[in-house]
Amino acid sequence: MVAISALALSIPLASVGVGLVLPPLLFYFIYVEDRRSVSPEDEVNQPYRTALVRRYQSALFVTESVALAGYTVLLGLLVLERPDLGVLYFLLGQLPLGVLVIYGHLKRHPTFDSLAVGATWAFVVVFALVVSTTQRVSWELVGVFLGWFFITFAGVESRNIQDVDGDTQSNRTTLAGYLGRRLTIAFVAVMKSLGVVTFWVVAGRFVAALALGYLLLLRLFRTLTQREDGQVGE
Repeated sequence: MVAISALALSIPLASVGVGLVLPPLLFYFIYVEDRRSVSPEDEVNQPYRTALVRRYQSALFVTESVALAGYTVLLGLLVLERPDLGVLYFLLGQLPLGVLVIYGHLKRHPTFDSLAVGATWAFVVVFALVVSTTQRVSWELVGVFLGWFFITFAGVESRNIQDVDGDTQSNRTTLAGYLGRRLTIAFVAVMKSLGVVTFWVVAGRFVAALALGYLLLLRLFRTLTQREDGQVGE
């Protein structure tokens, strides 16, 4: 996502440097920490994953701690190297952790969790470019943010389709639960298309094709994961 964003903004990848690993480190911490906090709906939606999380709680805690420490140190070094950024940018880099804290409450309201995840992922990707390069806020940067927001928002709702039963039983009915499978699939397709079109408008066909390729790669990984889960269930 960072590499595609850099190309969309005509930023040489070499100049991004450690900015390329900021989002992966932060997202790893957020994802694992969220999974380690097993919720009632996880028991129904993802029994196999929940069992793995409980089995490897200690190991996951160690790896997520290393990821968070790496993110904090690298962000601190980037800010120190850029006097023009200041402490404010270091604090802005902690905003996703605040979203993680309130995420459980957001899941009680349909679409709030998807909006939060979409905005957080999009923010972290463009933020990594701003703190690691000379990129400034521009309409192209806003376009990149919107492109990833549409795509990530749709991705969350897509995953919510398979979690409808557990979410509904836990009184956390998502948008997918209200719309139903067919309408949610159509909604997801429209949102992802909007994301790809946004990249086309901002940076042209090549970058839009890369964004589409990214979505196809995610689809492949989703298929492999679902197949593996089915084999384990059998």
